[in-house]
Amino acid sequence: MAAEGGYGPHMKTVAWTILVMGLSLALVIILWTWFGWIGPKFSDEVLRDQQEDLREQYGLKPLPRITEQQAEIPPSLRDK
Repeated sequence: MAAEGGYGPHMKTVAWTILVMGLSLALVIILWTWFGWIGPKFSDEVLRDQQEDLREQYGLKPLPRITEQQAEIPPSLRDK
């Protein structure tokens, strides 16, 4: 039983747990906003660069560069 006016020994554990969860949530939100600013344009550029490098590495002829507007359209629908 808790002492008069005090809290039980487990309350410190609960407080630390809530603090850690709050800090973890804040870290996740900060990382999400940071990576959110990078956005899909960054991913699209990385994918294009990787494809160019691999085509060069395996001796394939380069493909024409796809515009940003074309990149938003799924490949199966681009030629329709």
